[in-house]
Amino acid sequence: MSAVAALLAVIAAIIACLKIGLSLGLSITLVAVGLGLYTGSIYRAFLESIVSEDMWILTLSALSIALLAELYRITGAVRDLGHGLSASLKDPRAGLAVVPAVVGLMPVAGGALLSAPLVESLGAPLGLPRETLAYINVWFRHTLIYSYPFSQLVVVLSQLTGVSVFTIVVTTLPVSALMTLLGIPALLRIKPRISDTSRTLSREHLESLIPILVAVVLLVPLTQLLGNWAIPVGTLVATLLLVRFRRALKLLPRTVLSKRVGDIVLAVAAVVMLREVISLSGISAELQNTVQNFGNMKIALAALSALVSIATGSVMTGLFISLPILSSAGLESIGSVLLVYTYSFIGYIASPTHLCLLYTVEYFKANLINTYKHLLPPVLVVLLVGTLYYLAI
Repeated sequence: MSAVAALLAVIAAIIACLKIGLSLGLSITLVAVGLGLYTGSIYRAFLESIVSEDMWILTLSALSIALLAELYRITGAVRDLGHGLSASLKDPRAGLAVVPAVVGLMPVAGGALLSAPLVESLGAPLGLPRETLAYINVWFRHTLIYSYPFSQLVVVLSQLTGVSVFTIVVTTLPVSALMTLLGIPALLRIKPRISDTSRTLSREHLESLIPILVAVVLLVPLTQLLGNWAIPVGTLVATLLLVRFRRALKLLPRTVLSKRVGDIVLAVAAVVMLREVISLSGISAELQNTVQNFGNMKIALAALSALVSIATGSVMTGLFISLPILSSAGLESIGSVLLVYTYSFIGYIASPTHLCLLYTVEYFKANLINTYKHLLPPVLVVLLVGTLYYLAI
């Protein structure tokens, strides 16, 4: 099986499993195990995953974030959160765009689950379908981070290519603005309701907001002390605060045993396993050889980075495979570099193994295929416009 065919098979298999009704976590687990058995890398991939610090950080981060989000739902704090935001915002549609975009600046794997309760609290009273809420949460979460100068992606891209962070930010801003504009029609189709101006912020409203604010604020100082372990630690503190405010100690067992929480954690562990299988199977090396056979290497490398990101749910993996080839071929112009970056980033957004998408779909109990009906049109527009833009500079 060729490398490209293998990645396409991974994507198709995940979608097929979802189509027959399997959960996201189980679908990715079956595909990772199947590919590992086929390539003979399953045992080594399993051992590499178990001893990997990245596996434990991601899994514990997923568990802590999922517990916090589920506790918001079970205790009814998400309802009070919505009332508080409604009292603060004249038009909830603005909040639906701003909240996930701002929370999206947090360097948290799957952090869309932190903004999901906020989006639900603003959108559910408007009668929005689950798939629309899921799309809004995922799409707007990534509109600012694409050009954010303190984003790990932008910093690593600068280090790998020698292009300054300032140049990357300035050059990518038009595409970031385009992403924001493409999300606006979904908001304009929402019929706004007149805010209840008599409603004021109460103690319950503020207490429902404090845990999420704590999780966001603690991330900066804790990262200096604990590195990536700051994510599960900070979120655990926020969860304990919510338990305290809601007197919800008795609800913790129900929260921990929630099917939502379990499937999210399983999905994260399976994604890490899938990445290890792909890394150890020799697929990456074969992809680098395959791309040499295409006429337009810029487009071929961009497509390669997108395919790898879609299969692995990782922008970094797409960049690490594609950029060295770009450099060795002497094609590392700013346009070529950002074309590869954009394809990898957009492929990641649309990936069925993208943690933010997985978390969001699970949280809202949305249908992934129907969510894609909202997500794919703006994805294709960004790819088309981005291709024309970056090839021209």
